[in-house]
Amino acid sequence: MKNLCLSSLFIAFLFGCSPTQGYKLSRVEIVTSTHVRAIINKDNSLLYKAKINLYNKYYGGLIVLKQIDPSTAHLVFVTELGMKMFDFEIKNNEFKLVYVFEPLNQPKILKILESDMKLILLQSLINKEARIYEKENECIYVVPNGNYKNYYFVNKTSKTVGKAIVKGNLFSKEKVNYIYNDSLNAQQIKLKHKGLIHLKIELNNISKEKQNE
Repeated sequence: MKNLCLSSLFIAFLFGCSPTQGYKLSRVEIVTSTHVRAIINKDNSLLYKAKINLYNKYYGGLIVLKQIDPSTAHLVFVTELGMKMFDFEIKNNEFKLVYVFEPLNQPKILKILESDMKLILLQSLINKEARIYEKENECIYVVPNGNYKNYYFVNKTSKTVGKAIVKGNLFSKEKVNYIYNDSLNAQQIKLKHKGLIHLKIELNNISKEKQNE
């Protein structure tokens, strides 16, 4: 009886901690740009002031997101001193490392950077099959991610992602928050990676007006 009670409490705890609690499953389908607004702007490049804290090391500089052609984009991080740290090509929703600064050229670090950048840029959502839960003016798109699940909170009206969570059965692994400007471009993006991996990323959009000052 004691074990049964403990099992019941454990199951209740799991469901009580689910991000979809209070939402209703509406459908399962492939997510496209008609469902969710993309982060990378296809009309022009986006420039962000970047702060990256990785294993107690700080990297500051600029991140450029640029659509090269309908199927290809680039993600480039340059330090405040003008040194390129990494350059990813994003083609047909796949990441390819074009360049990385040698001190960062470690499989574990590159894997973290790639997976977190995919999460931030919604590459783990677009063109993937998702279970879609709804409540009032918000949807949650749930996409399997190995032993985890990605939860994307989407505004039905603007189709923008306000928050993304990577969660296992018990604990959240990563969390991303988005703030948008009047043009619905991501004005600020913050990622926090929990657990053994200490990684924080903060991106603040630099408008064209500030670039021209």
